[in-house]
Amino acid sequence: MASNNVINLVGLDFDNLKASFIEYMKNQQQFKDYDFAGSNMNVLLDVLSHNTFKNAFYLNMVASEAFLDSAQLRESVVSHAKELNYVPRSSRSAKATLRYQFTNNAISLIDIPRGTIYTTSVGFNLLTFVTNERKVISSSTGNYDFTLDIYEGQYVSDTFMIDDSLVNQRFILSNDKIDTTSITVKVYENDGSDIVDYTYSSTLLDIKASSKVFFLQPAEKNKYEIIFGNDILGRKPKNRAIVVVEYRVTKGMDGNEATKFTLAEDIPGIKSATPFVYTESNNQAPTSLGGADAESIESIKYNAPRHFQIQERAVTVSDYEVMMKQKYPEINAISVYGGETVSPPRYGKVFVAVDISNVDGLPTSKKNEYYNFLKSRTPLSIDPIIVEPEILYYSISSTVKYNVNVTNKKKEDIKALATSAIKTFNNTYLDDFNSTLYYSKLVADIDNSDNSIISNDTLVLLYKKVNPVIGTPQSFTINMYTALQGTNELQNKHSAETLHSIRSTPFTYNGELVTFGDDGNGYVTIAKTVGEFHNIVARVGTVNYSTGQIVINNVNFEGYVGDAIKIYALPKDKDISSSKNIILTIEDNEIKINITQVSA
Repeated sequence: MASNNVINLVGLDFDNLKASFIEYMKNQQQFKDYDFAGSNMNVLLDVLSHNTFKNAFYLNMVASEAFLDSAQLRESVVSHAKELNYVPRSSRSAKATLRYQFTNNAISLIDIPRGTIYTTSVGFNLLTFVTNERKVISSSTGNYDFTLDIYEGQYVSDTFMIDDSLVNQRFILSNDKIDTTSITVKVYENDGSDIVDYTYSSTLLDIKASSKVFFLQPAEKNKYEIIFGNDILGRKPKNRAIVVVEYRVTKGMDGNEATKFTLAEDIPGIKSATPFVYTESNNQAPTSLGGADAESIESIKYNAPRHFQIQERAVTVSDYEVMMKQKYPEINAISVYGGETVSPPRYGKVFVAVDISNVDGLPTSKKNEYYNFLKSRTPLSIDPIIVEPEILYYSISSTVKYNVNVTNKKKEDIKALATSAIKTFNNTYLDDFNSTLYYSKLVADIDNSDNSIISNDTLVLLYKKVNPVIGTPQSFTINMYTALQGTNELQNKHSAETLHSIRSTPFTYNGELVTFGDDGNGYVTIAKTVGEFHNIVARVGTVNYSTGQIVINNVNFEGYVGDAIKIYALPKDKDISSSKNIILTIEDNEIKINITQVSA
């Protein structure tokens, strides 16, 4: 018998396995001088090595799939999540709110059934939206003004029969693109003479033997399964009852950004009326929103153990973040902070700042929805307050030098690479709550965007946008949340090239095109450009260089260039961090790159 000291338990690839077998056999007296490479034994060793390799790989994969952290198959990850009482988020239908405003004296009542179909398109995708509930609107004057919520997808249903003779009967829904928030369950008992509505429950709390509830859990092949009670925790449907489960099948993210909708059915009173997409805020894009694909494997791995940890209550910051992101897939970023950290302090309050994808600001309906969700999950003495994100923008101006002797790229190519580096920096480090712009990292990323770049001289400015009402004197308080770089005191007439702590895009004031600035002495000025000089025409506010707060008083705007007035500020510190509800971001149109060629 050969010695065991030649057995290799580390190298399990094919070549190492075969070499290990040969070495093992050479230690046996019968094969001491045997030529394995030139004999039929070589073929047998190939087969043995191949079989051993496959078994080793199989056992490794089996072991990996046995744990949530290492599992690769979605069904394995979902199965482990089920053990933690976590239901992976399904696809979500995009939602649009239509508003009708019309006059029709021929009808006094409009009845819009549940499941009414609207059609639209996004790009080349044809989409169907449906109403999720019946709506009846009446008018004694013939003037109609109402809103209507519609959701992307179509309603389908699955039918089951309760059969007590079956062991562990299962009710698996047939479609894997379901929006689980749309599920309704009706049970027809006693040959259909009794109709029992069952409602969804995500918890066993307050569930009695008579509670008409159903539970939901993930099943195989990305599907979901309905679970009924057992007459101890939840009412069990009667034997031979017919169960009808209706739900919406959705295309997820493909339903976002639809803008025009056409009624596909003939509903008296509104067939000829044209709706528009309703918005609660002037800053909200009037499109369908909230569509999302099913939760990814990575997200399930992250959320499942944390969901088990928080146990449906919000105490720590991570509790709020995990629950909100799991419940509402449209949330792009979230920041949670205590009321004791704001000025003045508000004890007993917790502030939740939410940023929604593809939306500026936060609609009132979403604030109410988020508040109602959190209020039942927070301690009795804590009141959640949902706040909008406050956007603080960066303007990046960079002069980039590159060596023409080490590259064939043109100026346009270098500019595109530098611009792409800044955009990547924004996506990686910024565009989120609690983020930081590190100036050294930014300039290093610009330098590293191409090996021909020698250096860059980059100026970073902060700015905010204001949208004044034309023709009405107004006042603004703008906070940059960081100290500003002070400058020397300026005369009423000074060079247009002089560096200011404050400046702005043009607007019209007293019939002239002017800009905001500062005089270096703490006052906000209005100046017009005459040739190579700026002439200060008014002092209209103050600037606190230590705190970054800018106050503009009683200015009558007669017009402005662009969709907003941008007010820029020169920060004292090049490394800038955000906190609370502040999001730092770089807009693409504020990336300005100037390319200079050098020969080195």
